[in-house]
Amino acid sequence: MLVSAFLNVALALCQAAATPDQAAVASRITQPIDESTRVVLNGTVHPLANAANDLGEAPESLPLERIHLVLRRSDSQEQALHQLVQDLHTPGSSSYHQWLTPEQFGQQFGPSDEDIATVESWLQSHGFAVKQVNPGKQTLEFSGNAGQFRKAFHAAIHSYQVGGQTHYGNAGDPDIPAALAPVVGGFVSLNNFPIKSRIHDLGKMNYN
Repeated sequence: MLVSAFLNVALALCQAAATPDQAAVASRITQPIDESTRVVLNGTVHPLANAANDLGEAPESLPLERIHLVLRRSDSQEQALHQLVQDLHTPGSSSYHQWLTPEQFGQQFGPSDEDIATVESWLQSHGFAVKQVNPGKQTLEFSGNAGQFRKAFHAAIHSYQVGGQTHYGNAGDPDIPAALAPVVGGFVSLNNFPIKSRIHDLGKMNYN
């Protein structure tokens, strides 16, 4: 799930080690944006967003606040990050316990500024308000409404009734222009279903 991928990014942010003289990040959006050539961002539909709970498409004016677009790392960045995580835990390594700040992490493992500007420009062309690139350059936050989302990403936002409460979520996986695919990895979440706790009661513990 995309939420799990986002949590892994946050964990990697805390584990990466700093290296001197970091090279400039190459831009990966190299083709013109063609709206007719699209790729699907799979795995975004919540299990509760199903036909049994469906109340139909939400109003186009439904506000969608704080949408977080996940920014993808390149293969070389992913390999470098895994190596840094290993070096971080290796005594004697030059990277041992050399922690990165979020800004340093973004410089080394985030998209280029040019790529981010291209994604922001595309979102703005569809009427979205770009809020910020979050620390670490792993997600981009923007806002809009359900109608704008359907037109830009070709995915409708529906209302769902679960446990007597109304929620919203995407009914299908969104797609994006293929030119953006090297940088755009998906979404942290496109619904407001409650997050299921993964905490389990293992019993009581006595302290002497």
